[in-house]
Amino acid sequence: MQSTLLSTIISRMQRWQPIATIEEQYLIRDLDEAIRARRRKIRLPWHLKKGTLKIFDEVLEYPIATDHDELAYLDIAPDKEYADKARYHYTSLQQFYEDPTNRNEIAEIWDNGEKYLGVRYKGLLAGSKRLSTAEEVDDYEVSDDADAVALDNVNYKQGNGSMKITITSSAGTAPIKNTFTAFTDSKYKKKYHFRCIYLDAVPTSIEMRFQVDDSNYLSIGAITTQFSGQAFKADAWNLIAFDLNTATETGTIATTSSWASEKVILTGAETGTYYLDDSYLREWILQDYWYYSKYSVLTSGATSADQEFFFESESYSPDSSLVGDNEWIDIIMYDALLLALTDKENKVIKDEIRGRLADAEEDLYKNYPELKPVIITNRYRFTNDFNSLDSND
Repeated sequence: MQSTLLSTIISRMQRWQPIATIEEQYLIRDLDEAIRARRRKIRLPWHLKKGTLKIFDEVLEYPIATDHDELAYLDIAPDKEYADKARYHYTSLQQFYEDPTNRNEIAEIWDNGEKYLGVRYKGLLAGSKRLSTAEEVDDYEVSDDADAVALDNVNYKQGNGSMKITITSSAGTAPIKNTFTAFTDSKYKKKYHFRCIYLDAVPTSIEMRFQVDDSNYLSIGAITTQFSGQAFKADAWNLIAFDLNTATETGTIATTSSWASEKVILTGAETGTYYLDDSYLREWILQDYWYYSKYSVLTSGATSADQEFFFESESYSPDSSLVGDNEWIDIIMYDALLLALTDKENKVIKDEIRGRLADAEEDLYKNYPELKPVIITNRYRFTNDFNSLDSND
């Protein structure tokens, strides 16, 4: 990995006499400001990272990588020669949810200041099994703080109804069990257990269980976010899920086990009315997930960039490095020099630095054109509007 030590960059900057008198920490803050400004203008190959994303049938919102800055590409791996490609349109948040083109689409979703991925894959052939429509009240039983369960045909997410759960806060836990027709599934480890739940108030946590019986089951405890990573929302539907391959195993579980029930346990749920809707086992497919990392700085001992800027928690290390080729390092350094010279009257030096900056920019942009995907949106065609076009905007 090509990189340049912070100490080397600072030494190069301090060779300019007006810069040598500036305290080092301010030069580093100027370098961070230069990194921030340039990242707004261009994405470069050394910021690209490849991961994988598990895609599920009828699931639209997904978590992003910890260092995700912007999406670059998502599709089936190119080495799968005969596989159907998703060929996603990268579109706006509004058109992603409106789905005007009936095509596979991806978008970046912002919710409450956090970023997530929106993925609509219409050609997905991964296996999916519905466990409950949440419309048969005799299949459900409740205990502890969950006082009653009833069919509700007004507040539901899918189908024609949901299970209305009345909770009176007392013991602190509210188990809700659903029993379904037993079945075996030798591929259960390649599946996630999904459940849609409406929260009257946000509980402390939720436990999910996929059960052979009450003594033999797979579970995940203390779920505190939705499947996509979004925080739980009160007065709204929340999609929760867990990976059966990494779940905690209680009792005896085997590929020949006969699955017969599921359970949701709310901890710390306030008194109110909650709802459960459809639950599923969903198999996933892997897709290549290319994204631009927000990390530009490589700390000492790390094998890849692991910080956004040199200053983290109001401290920095001279042993950190800026990742990128020489033209990129020069651009960041010259930008920082011009920032440092803002309040100094030395036109000759400023003009010299601007000239070197222009040369470095020309060399960089010639070798690395902009790689950021373009957002595609579509016009609507109305039957009585003959001037409308079908082409993309």
